[in-house]
Amino acid sequence: MPNIRIKDVAKHAGVSEATITRVVNNSGYVSAETRKRVLTSIEVLEYIPNRAASALKNNRTGIICNILPLSLDNPFFSSIAVSLKSAAIKYDYRILPIYNETDRGRNDRLFRTAASGMAEGIIFTAEVTSSPRVVREVLDKGIPVIMIERPLNMKGVDKILLDDFTGSQAAAEKFLALGHRNFGFIGRELRSDTVEYNRFNGYRQIMEENHRALNAKAVVMTGEYTAECGYEAMKQILKQDGRRRLTACFITSDTLVCGALQCLYDTGLRVPEDISIIGYDNTLSALCSPPITSVGFSYDEIGATAISLFRERREQGRVCDKTVTLSPFILDRGSVADIQR
Repeated sequence: MPNIRIKDVAKHAGVSEATITRVVNNSGYVSAETRKRVLTSIEVLEYIPNRAASALKNNRTGIICNILPLSLDNPFFSSIAVSLKSAAIKYDYRILPIYNETDRGRNDRLFRTAASGMAEGIIFTAEVTSSPRVVREVLDKGIPVIMIERPLNMKGVDKILLDDFTGSQAAAEKFLALGHRNFGFIGRELRSDTVEYNRFNGYRQIMEENHRALNAKAVVMTGEYTAECGYEAMKQILKQDGRRRLTACFITSDTLVCGALQCLYDTGLRVPEDISIIGYDNTLSALCSPPITSVGFSYDEIGATAISLFRERREQGRVCDKTVTLSPFILDRGSVADIQR
């Protein structure tokens, strides 16, 4: 079949080229009878629309870039990426993953390239390593920017926050309700980011309100959210605090939980018989042995909210900034023993 052009389809169907365009793009009014005739001609002639040319002409590529960490060892980020894809496709958008560079200069160039005519919107699920000046350049072009969990505080950015403070409080309250009194904590180092502070302080506040201060020997902060870090953190707690005192440990990432469980297994300790565990983010906890109770968020809700914020900016012309905070919940899988006396 020779290269079929839009004018060939129009001639075959007996309509104008504009009518063919409306049918292909599903925009504007076309009668049911005419639409059927056009679709038949497209099928008979095996016409393939030139989407790239259409994008240039209509200033619509249908692409939303998702900025991700370079390493996807933590499934938290890939879970959000999947939810974005599912939410975007409902509105004929596609998610293009772009991975953060470790070098800010390269990252800035990558970010500029994504925004130079390719992306209709940009969603960050990684820590923002691009310079605020470059982000501002993109915003000034009218491209919606949404930042999830770890946003920059700058005008023009829509934000999706996760209520980590409340999530950690729920973990502490569950331990207390089931009679636990001696607690451990494993989390990432407290940096300038509010995420780690919220996960630690929500837990600590509930303990202090109930006159159960955390034992400093049983609190370990890791460099990263990895299984290896989780293993070493639990090993350190067991060495410093001893096996008999600790009855429960809150671990602020399911990835860390995986390493901590391996350490407990190697040490001959069982969950929840010897120590109770609550994880965080509900990504791997259901796959652990035993399955682990975890603080979770609805990834479908995260994706749907991000795409909704994008469409409000892109399609409806919203100009005011929005911040949406999503609430956590606990998925109980029986890894917290009831030791009430």
